[in-house]
Amino acid sequence: MTRSQGNLHPFVRSLLAIGILAAAFAPAARSQGFGGVTGKVGIRKPKTTTLKRLLPAAVNLNQKKIRVDAVNAASTHFDPELLVILKTKLTTTIQKDGRFLLDEKNPETLLKFTVTNYYRESRLLPAEKNAAPCTVWTGKIETSYQAIEVRTGAPLDSENLKHAIVAEPPKSSILRPPWIKPNACGTGGKATENEARDELIDAIVGQMAQRAGPTEQLVTVPLPGGKLEQLSSLAISQRWGTLLEEAEKMEKFPKLDDDAYRIYLIALANEALGYQEAHDSAEREKSRKADVTSDRARQSMTEEEASFVRAQNYLDKATKLYKDALQLKVAEKEFRVPDARMEEAVGLYATIARHKEEYRQALLKKADKPATVVAANRDPRPAPPPAAPASPMDRILQLCKSKMSDIVSIMKDHPEEFTFTKSPSLDEDLAIRNQCAAEGPAIVKLIRDSVAARNGTTKKK
Repeated sequence: MTRSQGNLHPFVRSLLAIGILAAAFAPAARSQGFGGVTGKVGIRKPKTTTLKRLLPAAVNLNQKKIRVDAVNAASTHFDPELLVILKTKLTTTIQKDGRFLLDEKNPETLLKFTVTNYYRESRLLPAEKNAAPCTVWTGKIETSYQAIEVRTGAPLDSENLKHAIVAEPPKSSILRPPWIKPNACGTGGKATENEARDELIDAIVGQMAQRAGPTEQLVTVPLPGGKLEQLSSLAISQRWGTLLEEAEKMEKFPKLDDDAYRIYLIALANEALGYQEAHDSAEREKSRKADVTSDRARQSMTEEEASFVRAQNYLDKATKLYKDALQLKVAEKEFRVPDARMEEAVGLYATIARHKEEYRQALLKKADKPATVVAANRDPRPAPPPAAPASPMDRILQLCKSKMSDIVSIMKDHPEEFTFTKSPSLDEDLAIRNQCAAEGPAIVKLIRDSVAARNGTTKKK
């Protein structure tokens, strides 16, 4: 307090103090955000809700009778127990899903993996201040994983998977109180060779199992308060459809960094609805078990595919909206969290779509040799009819979803593959602009120009 303030009347000094406090906390009270200021001038933690995040398998294994084959590459260090443990754990993990049946003699789907790299090694971390030298265990495992339809020999899934254990030495910090000792062996490394081995095995089995069956995770997400308190309460009660409707029709906030939180809620609702669609698809598939031939099963498979497409669209929208919110308020660290989550989900859906196309192409290649396929697999059932070729519009949207670059050049180089008889409808126009990002307008223009040229209606300049 200054000398001039000390000469003020006590009542006036009180008013000044109240004014200073009000000015200090007014922005927090007026602006939107996570958490806020409490009545006791403290920081309030944000309210949260839980996302039931269900990600589908990387490939839909309609043929549920499975066999697991494990191979050790000749170049890898041989561990006589490794393959047995990996095969047993993968088989046991997959069988927890009641839809799958282990059948060694007459499998419908073969899950095959080859261990291409595997090692454990000890590492001596040198002595640090207040920490003696210590030994930790690190390691790495890499596998080449495949899912193959036995009857046709068509590949359903193929990926190189890996997991590594990396040790980091202890970090010194001048902020650490003297009574708290640092972790002498740093982070990441394992205390024993068996612990390192267990982590490598469990991690790679988990990755392979996730490719064969859907996985569910519970994700806690923060919710904004202030004028968005009522909308956030819809998220707490899991009323995602209502939240999406109310947030979209709500009037935008005058300040862009405030409106970012409204957009965040719209993104959150889209993400949650995408997972709901994925869950519905998984439940339909579970109910029909291994049936793929009855009329009821065909109807269920059609509905499963529709749910898959809707889930993909919801997640695409959520990804864009999360980025929009971050652009409006770059300083909000909570807006950065969904990026990795959405990248994984969108990437998985793109992988599934790619596997479907690869499977379709494999069937087309084998379509002219159906007798050979049946004889080789000793299966009298006729091969299913090949799926109808994707339309030019579907192919463009698929290229966009798979993050392909320079799509316009691809269309120009292969005009016979992208022949359009009419200009895009309003829905198709919006879909291209939404999913193809920066290239969207150029793709729409190219389609319209090609249609106009075919119809002889190109305008002269």
